[in-house]
Order: sequence, then structure tokens, then C-alpha cells
Amino acid sequence: MSEDKVILKAENLKKWFTVRRGLFGGTVEVKALDGVSFELRAGEAVSLVGESGSGKTTLGKTILRLYEPTDGKLVFKGRDITHTPEKELMWYKRETGLVQQDPYGAMPSFMNIYRILEEPLIIHKVGSKEERAEMVFKALEEVRLTPVEDFAYKYPHMLSGGQLQRVAIARALILKPSLVVADEPVSMLDASVRVEILTLMRDLQEKRNISFIYITHDLSTTRYFSEWIFIMYAGHIVERAPTKTLLRNPLHPYTRALLSAIPDPDPENRKRYREVPPGEPPSLVNPPPGCRFAPRCPFATSRCRSEDPPEVEVEPGHYVKCWLFAGEAKA
Repeated sequence: MSEDKVILKAENLKKWFTVRRGLFGGTVEVKALDGVSFELRAGEAVSLVGESGSGKTTLGKTILRLYEPTDGKLVFKGRDITHTPEKELMWYKRETGLVQQDPYGAMPSFMNIYRILEEPLIIHKVGSKEERAEMVFKALEEVRLTPVEDFAYKYPHMLSGGQLQRVAIARALILKPSLVVADEPVSMLDASVRVEILTLMRDLQEKRNISFIYITHDLSTTRYFSEWIFIMYAGHIVERAPTKTLLRNPLHPYTRALLSAIPDPDPENRKRYREVPPGEPPSLVNPPPGCRFAPRCPFATSRCRSEDPPEVEVEPGHYVKCWLFAGEAKA
């Protein structure tokens, strides 16, 4: 795809947090995001997958500039927004949307649904009162909360979790953004409605040609949503590939570990991925040298424990950050 269709570019993006250790323990730096690079194209949907603590939510919030990057570069539609002051980012806030994990915690309980959806329009000075009303009702129709009059004047506690997450999606999309980050949007919902919500988001993403970043710890849901999967571990992207390619041919040992956690009735698949043991990610305070997955990896060598592996393209569009494949880069 041509360069002019790249909507977002991250180059060696880092986000480190300074935290205090106890009352007299001084401060330490937590390297939550430690050198992430990728490109996102217009209308593309990407799944960002990893365990808790892998850095995926930090990456999502840094992309939205809820966090200012510590280092690296973040470019949106050709404009460098890495260190742009908050007061100069209103245009970017209008171009982006966020769907949060907890629909109840994300909604002000003292506002009805109409007021919740109208608020971003008011903040960004969009339309007259009558035009905003039309936009709110249309947004409710698009997320299939109909008849809209039955939902517009209810309060959040009067809706189910699935209905409230539809409101959250409507709020994220009401300003017609170019980019939306959905952070674990179905993890708190009943299994019966998860696919419905993912299908709804996918339909709206395709209809509006929105670039979408879907953050999840569950690889099994990515097949319903994205063209690409990025696998994160301890602040790094360790593998990225088209969704079908990665699910068919996972390369990084950590990706295989994630796949082994998915219930699968096929004994051959269970056998294939069973060689990677479960474990905890390393501390992000002064992380050890080399590959951060090395302490858990059954294939780790002394080189893995001392040198950070390069990212190589093993097959077209399939990148992996692992010494096992460093000699197999595509010519």
C-alpha cells in the first residue's frame, strides 16, 4: 500500500513511568513501552494482543496522547504529535476515539444517554442543538439501540452491559474519527454478546473506513475483527503478521504460548503448542539484557540472554523479533 495511505506511524516509541518505591525507597523507572515501531493505514484494523503487563494498553493510551511519549516519534497524517502540548491537540482528539473496557465506569452516572452522546459534540462545537439531536439519534440507530426514544433518556444503570458498551461505541464514533482504539471492549461482557459487539464494531469500521486498534488478551477473538495482529510482550512487539497468517503459522515462542491457552479440541494443535510453559513476564524495572522472553523460552540460548534480537521478515508481511529466525529473513 502506498505511503500516502499511512495514517499513523510510530518509530521507536517509548513510554517510561517514574514510580516511588515505598516511603523512603527512592524512585525507579518502569519501561512499560520500550521501542515500538509500526505503521497503520487508513481503514485498517489491527489487533494488539498480549498478557496483562505486556504494554498494550500503554501503547493504546500513548497513541491517543493520553500519555506523552518518553522518546521516539509519533506521526498522525503526516503531523508529528510526539510532544505537542495538550492544549494544541483538540484537532487530534476529534480525529480519534476510545472504547474503554468497563462500560459502567466509563459513563457518568448522573447523565442520561442523550447527554452522554451530546457532550463530545458540545465540547468540539459541532452543529446546532437540532443538528446535535439528529446526530445523537443517528448514532443510537447505528449501534442498534432502537427504538432510539426508548434508550436516549435512560441512565447508565438502566442498561445492560452489552447495551452500555454499544453506547460507548456510539460515543467513540459520534465525531466521525479517523482512528479508534478499543481497549478490551468485550472482556467484561457475557460470552453470548461478545461476538455481537465485535461484529458491530467491525461493521461500523468497514462502513466508515476507520482505522481501528483492538486491544485484547484473547487471540481467539481476533479472527472476528482484524486484518493484522501485533503480539506484545514486556513492552515490545515480538511478532506481527496478517491475522490468517499468524493464526496459521505462529513463529515466536510467546505467540505459541498464547495460542496454547485457547481451548482447542484438535489434539494435534494442543500438541503443537504445548512445548512453551506458562510463566510471568519479567520486571519492567531495569529489565535484563537480551530477549525479554528468554527466561520463559525453552529454546533460549546464551545469545538470547545477552543480545536483543532484531525484527526480521520471515515471509512477506510476517515479522518476528526472535533469534530463532534471525537467519531466515526474506531475501
